[in-house]
Amino acid sequence: MIHRLRGQLVEKDAEGVVVDVGGVGYRASASTSSLRALPPIGEECVLHTRMVVREDAMLLFGFADRGERAAFDSLTAVSKVGPKLALAILSAMNPREVAEAVGRGDVVKLASVPGLGRKTAERLILELRGKNLAALDPGISGGDVGGPYVEAREGLTALGYSLEEAEHALKQVPPQDTVQRYMKEALRRMRSGR
Repeated sequence: MIHRLRGQLVEKDAEGVVVDVGGVGYRASASTSSLRALPPIGEECVLHTRMVVREDAMLLFGFADRGERAAFDSLTAVSKVGPKLALAILSAMNPREVAEAVGRGDVVKLASVPGLGRKTAERLILELRGKNLAALDPGISGGDVGGPYVEAREGLTALGYSLEEAEHALKQVPPQDTVQRYMKEALRRMRSGR
């Protein structure tokens, strides 16, 4: 099993990279965040990998850090989530955002990932919520997930704010115990920022 590659980055495109290790070029699919984190072509890089062996292919997936690889492993452990869908999820969200969405039961956020439908998003939440969310992101704590966040976000979008504006404002608010407090604090911050 190939667990890590260290060598010269010889190709980088929208779907992955080729790393030359001792004269052998290894092709690995990678998330957009990993692609951004890697150095320019021609420089040495380290790629943390996960090899997936199927009946018809051997696929290599590469990550700029171990945390993203761990999140990939957690996602692919969910039924109906294959390696390509897991990579699409990690291209749309970082591991912390995935863990927060799972912890909150945020089906809308997860279903916004291209290729991830509502039913699979619900399954992802159901299967990962019972597990330790630190497997998705070791830096996450219990206070960062759950609570009235999703309802407050829905309330802000109902007031006419975009999903991005609502999430940006709510991320600046410390954890609250009610929807009203979340919204009041978010609106205060949004008004002072204008």
